[in-house]
Amino acid sequence: MTKALATLLTVFLTISIPGQQLNTFFSTLYKNNMFNGSAVVSEPGKPIFSDHYGYSNIENKEKFSDQSQFPIASVTKTFTSTAILQLKEKGKLKIDDSVQKYLPDFPYPTISIKNLLSNTSGLADYYNLFDIIIQEQPEKIISNQDIIPTLIRFKTPLAFVPGSKWEYNNVNFCIAAMIIEKVSGMSYAMYMEKNIFSPAKMKNSFVPIDRKIKKINQVELYTYPNLYSTDLVNVNTVKEPFPIAGKSNFYGNGGIVSTALDLEKYQNALFSHQILGKKELEEALTATTLNDGNKATYPIDGKEVSYGLGWFMYTDESKGKIVFHDGSIHGLTSILAHNINKNQSVILLSNMGNSPVFSTFNAVLQLIDHRPYTIPAQNLSRIYGSLLENGNKEKANSLIKEHLKNPDRYEATERDFNRLGYQFLRNEKNENSLQTFSSAALLFPKSWNVYDSYGEALLQCGKKEEAIKMYQKSLELNPENKNGKEMISKIEGLSK
Repeated sequence: MTKALATLLTVFLTISIPGQQLNTFFSTLYKNNMFNGSAVVSEPGKPIFSDHYGYSNIENKEKFSDQSQFPIASVTKTFTSTAILQLKEKGKLKIDDSVQKYLPDFPYPTISIKNLLSNTSGLADYYNLFDIIIQEQPEKIISNQDIIPTLIRFKTPLAFVPGSKWEYNNVNFCIAAMIIEKVSGMSYAMYMEKNIFSPAKMKNSFVPIDRKIKKINQVELYTYPNLYSTDLVNVNTVKEPFPIAGKSNFYGNGGIVSTALDLEKYQNALFSHQILGKKELEEALTATTLNDGNKATYPIDGKEVSYGLGWFMYTDESKGKIVFHDGSIHGLTSILAHNINKNQSVILLSNMGNSPVFSTFNAVLQLIDHRPYTIPAQNLSRIYGSLLENGNKEKANSLIKEHLKNPDRYEATERDFNRLGYQFLRNEKNENSLQTFSSAALLFPKSWNVYDSYGEALLQCGKKEEAIKMYQKSLELNPENKNGKEMISKIEGLSK
């Protein structure tokens, strides 16, 4: 074998084996209804893995292409942060400046720009902020410019002292977008085009003027109508989870429409300091310190994370510094993740809600590092609930028995089964609800909360004696369960 041929063979193996594994990985996810969209994986010195799985329009069987555009949801927050830091780099503002310096009507003098980008402001989020406005003006489309007048009108108090606590909040980034507009003298959409999209050569990305008006390459969005359905439906046929979702046109917190390949161009330009200096990028990727000197951390998918300025990051850096931001709206799941030390990136855009993007990108990083990985498993509660809903009680029970013997085939969490049981209860499917909580008790026999929930469901179904037994079991596991004590007293009082 000649040296040239040996080199060519080595290159072929380097490219093809990870590519084949990634294709098998994502094909399996698609087959199991856990991913429908575009995936891009890149690492230094090797070609980008890029492929699509499923349909951009399921009804019309239209397949994805490299030009398929997705709303990227909260991944947008990294763009907003980058824009603010660009303005800081140019001397146009300071991160520690008060928001009031740029938006004089803003009613909270102690909130800084840094509080906004680090989610430590204490502002109220928008989910219920505009309920009265929506009732008064049902045809009104609410945007960023309506936030400050609404906060003033209702004298909305802060949830906590700025900098004392971390709390994820979309309003923070809406306000930050308004600061970008005020300082730059151009619209948020125009600023993004001129200072990020164009320099990064992102030709298929934009900020829509009206997010309800889709361009020709934009994908349709799909979701499950309930927790016990296994059939996706177009989000246009399902009621939005919050009234504000259908009545708003916010930007800065979300809103950008892009492609997976464009996001790869963005991360490459960002992490190679083409659109933001090294000092400012490091500032964005430094964990936020609260007023008490402690770093704000919490778990995501079993891993501890912290938050910088518009970016999440894993606190465990043993496999490199991994930073990311995910996004989720009705019928859409997204994530952009980057291992800074290894210059590896994973970008996922799925036009179905609840795709397991965290476990997916973690498994992909394991795969390309040639370490053992596990393909995310299907959700047991959804399959189980579907069987109950379709009258297959025996199959549902057999599924639980099989899972107890082989727990690796499906993903089963106490939270999922609890939510399923309560949804059946709310939908007056009482028998299914009680069966779900009974199965949850088999799966999680040491959970006091499962028995507490089971007791509540039994009580609502008029089974008082059985409810008492479940509350008692809950108290055996957790003697501090005040609700259990109160409910037993209440039931016994009603029985006299």
